[in-house]
Amino acid sequence: MSESVSRRSFLKAAILAPLIPSLLAACRRSDNKRVVNFFNWSNYIGKDTLPEFTKRTGVDVRYDMFADEDEMFTKIRAGARGYDLIVVGDYLIPRFKSLNLIEPVPPGALKNLDNLARRFRRPEYDPDEITVPYLWGTTGIAYNRKKLKKPPTSWWDLWDEKFKDRVSMLDNVRDCISVAMQLLNIPQTTRDPEDFRKIRELLVKQKPLVKQYSSSSYLNSLVAGEIDLAMTWSGDLFQTARENPDLDYVLPKEGTYMWVDCLAIMRGARHREDTLRLVDYLLEPAVAAGIANSVRYATPNQAATPLVDKALRSDPRVYPSPAVMKQLQLHHVLDSEQSELWSQTWADVKVA
Repeated sequence: MSESVSRRSFLKAAILAPLIPSLLAACRRSDNKRVVNFFNWSNYIGKDTLPEFTKRTGVDVRYDMFADEDEMFTKIRAGARGYDLIVVGDYLIPRFKSLNLIEPVPPGALKNLDNLARRFRRPEYDPDEITVPYLWGTTGIAYNRKKLKKPPTSWWDLWDEKFKDRVSMLDNVRDCISVAMQLLNIPQTTRDPEDFRKIRELLVKQKPLVKQYSSSSYLNSLVAGEIDLAMTWSGDLFQTARENPDLDYVLPKEGTYMWVDCLAIMRGARHREDTLRLVDYLLEPAVAAGIANSVRYATPNQAATPLVDKALRSDPRVYPSPAVMKQLQLHHVLDSEQSELWSQTWADVKVA
């Protein structure tokens, strides 16, 4: 299997491949051409989405990709200001806002904004609706049905000694610490150093079982039989399962987190009018459904849901039941003090 390319990982490069020639060509054209500079996860858009936008509007899209959200944030914070539009995870939005890195969508600028489901309007992480929800998913456990007779049911399975050196964990501070908090019944709002000592202790105890911390190649390792369990993002698993139907995904019984990736306009975007045009296009029901069908993540676009592949929208692993949805939590918005506690704890775990 080739090197991974997906939302968070680099999986199924073939989906993105048709975009590459047009994107490279756009980069060679002069800046007096109409263009939008878009920074997004790799393979996190439909293969025809941007070419169709260009065909319709004459606006080229220069599509730059990242494979790690924290690295993306560091790059933007360090001064990478050439982008017009970026995709930002919900938990990062308050940090982008506090640093004045993104700007609000002007009222009335998006005629398709009301296509979004009410649940995704004015959330805790963005009560002023500076950003626009793009796709959402959950974090759970992936496994190979051929390898395991009994499917995992709990986050504690990732701490089971029988899986020593056979576990993959996401290389992501929010996901790993959030799971530890769930298992220890510690609220995400905590500032207690003793709580973070317990979290660090639990994650360090797990390390002998962990073959890799990866947000990219871990599903290839699962397919190859190098690991038995992988902490994963929902859509990444379903993209891989298209070619590897023995892979499956479970939401642990303790519950899990849903996350929302959002479109954000960069502060001082040079091509603002066409950027807004692109965002409104991405909110069109047929376009949003096409993206969901391609990348296998759920769309927050309520008007698009009837156009999503029936098999996808009826899959409770992608679109959980109303009862499960009530149990899903969004990551708590952290202030600077809490962010430092999380970051330092994760750094301590990684070097232990």
